[in-house]
Amino acid sequence: MDWLIAMMLVFQSLTSAADTQAKAEAELLRQAIALEASYYAEPAQAERLMEEPMVLLPSTVDQGDALLVRSRSGGEVAWQGRSYPLQEFGAGYFTLLPVPTDTKPGTYPLTDGHGSAVLTVKTKAFDTDRLTVTQEQESMWQNTDRINADQKKIDLARSKSEPRFLYREPFVKPVNGRLTTPYGYTRYVNGVFNSIHRAVDLAAPTGTPVKAANSGKVVLAEELYLTGNSIYIDHGMHLFSQYAHLSKLSVRTGDTVTAGQVIGEVGSTGFSTGPHLHFTFWIGNTATNPDRFFDKTPFRWQNK
Repeated sequence: MDWLIAMMLVFQSLTSAADTQAKAEAELLRQAIALEASYYAEPAQAERLMEEPMVLLPSTVDQGDALLVRSRSGGEVAWQGRSYPLQEFGAGYFTLLPVPTDTKPGTYPLTDGHGSAVLTVKTKAFDTDRLTVTQEQESMWQNTDRINADQKKIDLARSKSEPRFLYREPFVKPVNGRLTTPYGYTRYVNGVFNSIHRAVDLAAPTGTPVKAANSGKVVLAEELYLTGNSIYIDHGMHLFSQYAHLSKLSVRTGDTVTAGQVIGEVGSTGFSTGPHLHFTFWIGNTATNPDRFFDKTPFRWQNK
């Protein structure tokens, strides 16, 4: 009978271990649910959204906007010729999708291979911006070697991102300046098409403090040819904020910052016609309208 007693003891041990593991897994799930729920506007919304196979926040956007995708199963989302991996956070899987200004208006079915949802893209009119600059300033665009070298630095800085949301509070406007050029304007320099302005320009006196739009990690802080003294901050999940033409840098690459922390000062370095902050958000290497972020977070985006 000794062998029977031994087997019973082994079974009891395994059962006890299984119960302990099950309890530990249940506690981890409870913590994950509580973490994610704290990002939404209210508990009822969190409960409703976390029950859905796939959710778009929001499901209706303008050209140039962005949206947050939440999935219950993970995988990836195909969008505009690219695949966006869904990364685990809280009790779900997430990715941010940029909606370029040239996205054709209409409805788009999105799927992660398990759940699906429909995105509606609405037309948005973008005005024209015309700049007159000196010949010396205009010639800066001809120095492609310098421009390409800087772009390699920028692309490298934005190639990696923390696989989690580094913020919880709403995004803040980095400087209280006068809006001189909105996002999406078609820009002509000395009468010749130059680019689509995928940022907002906020004019303010030189030396005006510039604040971090939200918590994150500085992935680049140095002088660049066209954008002058520039800062890029990783906010996690491939979301980056950009601050350009600064007169002073108050942070260094690798620094951790909090929302509202002073990171530099307004200036007119690089290709600039006066003191202002050139500011935008990037999802990977695609710029997106900053107005979508101010005073809120992607978890609280609403249909327009």
